[in-house]
Amino acid sequence: MLGAQEITSVNADLHWEHLRAAITPIIGTAQMGRWFRQITPVAVEEGVLQLHLESRFSLDKIANNYKDVLQSEARKLGLESVQLRLSAVPSAMVVQERCQESLLPLGRTVNPERPSGTTGSSDATGSSGTTGSSGTTGSSEAGRAAGPRGVLTVPPAAVLSPGPDGLRRDHTLDRFVVGQANRLAHSAALEVLRTPGISFNPLFLHGGSGLGKTHLLQGITRQFFIQGERRMRYLPAEHFVYQFIRALRQKSLDQFRKSFRELKVLAIDDIQSFAGKPSSQQELLETVDAIAQQGGQVLLASDVPPRKLDRLHQQLKNRFSAGLVVLVDPPDQQTRVSILRQEVVRGGIHVPEEVIHHIAGEVRNSIRELLGTLVRVVAECELSSSKVTLPKARAILDPIVATLNRRITVDTIIERIAVRWGVPPEEIVSRSKTRNTSMARNVATYLARILTDHSLVEIGEQMGGRSHSTVSSAFRKIQKMISSDSELRDEIEKMLRDLRG
Repeated sequence: MLGAQEITSVNADLHWEHLRAAITPIIGTAQMGRWFRQITPVAVEEGVLQLHLESRFSLDKIANNYKDVLQSEARKLGLESVQLRLSAVPSAMVVQERCQESLLPLGRTVNPERPSGTTGSSDATGSSGTTGSSGTTGSSEAGRAAGPRGVLTVPPAAVLSPGPDGLRRDHTLDRFVVGQANRLAHSAALEVLRTPGISFNPLFLHGGSGLGKTHLLQGITRQFFIQGERRMRYLPAEHFVYQFIRALRQKSLDQFRKSFRELKVLAIDDIQSFAGKPSSQQELLETVDAIAQQGGQVLLASDVPPRKLDRLHQQLKNRFSAGLVVLVDPPDQQTRVSILRQEVVRGGIHVPEEVIHHIAGEVRNSIRELLGTLVRVVAECELSSSKVTLPKARAILDPIVATLNRRITVDTIIERIAVRWGVPPEEIVSRSKTRNTSMARNVATYLARILTDHSLVEIGEQMGGRSHSTVSSAFRKIQKMISSDSELRDEIEKMLRDLRG
């Protein structure tokens, strides 16, 4: 007969098989193969399925991106929750020894005085209670030990306390790496925390995608929570619009206004999403004024500064500009290196300094791309059971960097269209409405939407300061035309082949 421990392990295996089958169609086979293949089901205790991983990188990736899916599908299968834990022993031993390793509960930190050889584990997807402490691991240099031959060797980092709804647990101020490009924005954040509602209200951050605006906005919000503030909220602009429209339809506008206007801290991301929505803009204006009048703090972020937000009421632009407007630029080389070092420390992985500098030198324009590249290198090395070395990193990076270097810009598209249509580039971005110029502009807009990862607002800005709705309209117009005009379709296909090389 099977012993109690063996029955528990068999049940864990069965539950994990069912759960894996349920989440695969949602997450996708590729992501399942990359991040979930090293999971070992350990036990089911009081409705909680315990899963162990050997890779800190995989654990953090799953915790930050797939936690909600795991918990939702687990409940559908009759489980209370799922706990992911970092295993300090190989997977074969985990099955035999069953939870013998040291565990680090969610929301606690690694003791900085603990010897570097001490191992630990951390819950990643347990119940999301709140704590009054930051639950952070300190700066990127803390706990760092020099390994042989320039290798960075560190103990595993703790998973951060979840904090308020809507915030990523890794978007904290202590993990926001400060450099020349974002120093002013970071200083403003600290001042807002010191004197909320007084110094800079609202604080308006703007800059390109992937530069840390959302990280900083969420970091400030979380810090207010840590300091004891509970009347606070972070949300993307489209969520505000959706909730406002729902309140109108359900005739619950008073309740909606009470929930927002009595807040002490309101953080709204992607403000450009309010463009072309006059009723929502008026509601936002009144909300911002109500919070400010009560001494509350408003935090905002957008791709572009207030003055360049097309189809936004001038009164709202003026209100945004009345506070502090701060540009967040792409990070310099030193900052990129610091960001990568911090990620390596947090992940408890071994990455040579030369690899860190190589990645920082190759990926320059986006923090999101920078960290994504590091994840790619480490993941591919983990999957092939090989160490992270410079030759290995170069082999992985070369095709990625080649793609980044070939990245098509809006300016490149405009120049190619100008040659083919016989229209000067400056005329394409002008206000000229002649038939030939308008057609060239619409085609350039269509190609920019397909070939670049810019938002509608960013494309509109580079197409002569046009609104995101104008960009969207131009895209739909060409999309409709090529379905019936074979000559135009052939012409655009030639342009696509030419631009893609």
